[in-house]
Amino acid sequence: GVLELFAVSQGVIGIKGVHSNRFLAMNSRGRLYGTERFTDDCRFRERFQENSYNTYASLLHRHRRTARDWFVALNKRGKAKMGSSPRVKPQHVSTHFLPRVSLRDGGERGFTITGRRKAPPPPPPPANPRPAKAVRAAAPGPRRTQVKYWPKYRFG
Repeated sequence: GVLELFAVSQGVIGIKGVHSNRFLAMNSRGRLYGTERFTDDCRFRERFQENSYNTYASLLHRHRRTARDWFVALNKRGKAKMGSSPRVKPQHVSTHFLPRVSLRDGGERGFTITGRRKAPPPPPPPANPRPAKAVRAAAPGPRRTQVKYWPKYRFG
């Protein structure tokens, strides 16, 4: 499903499933689960890696002795991995997520990307003379698109 990311504070985000209307959370054992209410378990620290991927670590829970962060991770089949697992590190590919741009959603949530607006090419001359249909003009201003996050893997 589609995940919606929203800012809680600087560098801290919440993750919500659009269709399920539930928040992603991590319990004290490192297990990911969905909850209907936003709690402290639902807060994650977002980090931008050098390889253009994003990682998400629990803000509340981490390893007791080593203070190692627990990350949101998916295996190659899309099943959630335990954040407390020794293999779930920021360098591991199971923790890497990419932003995905959706051109059909015009919502106000998510990141907004604006680009230069190019003039549309002139329409070709009509082959058969027909009466002109009413055409709505495009709204002026920059085009806005919403960025949604999907796991790195292709499933199926």
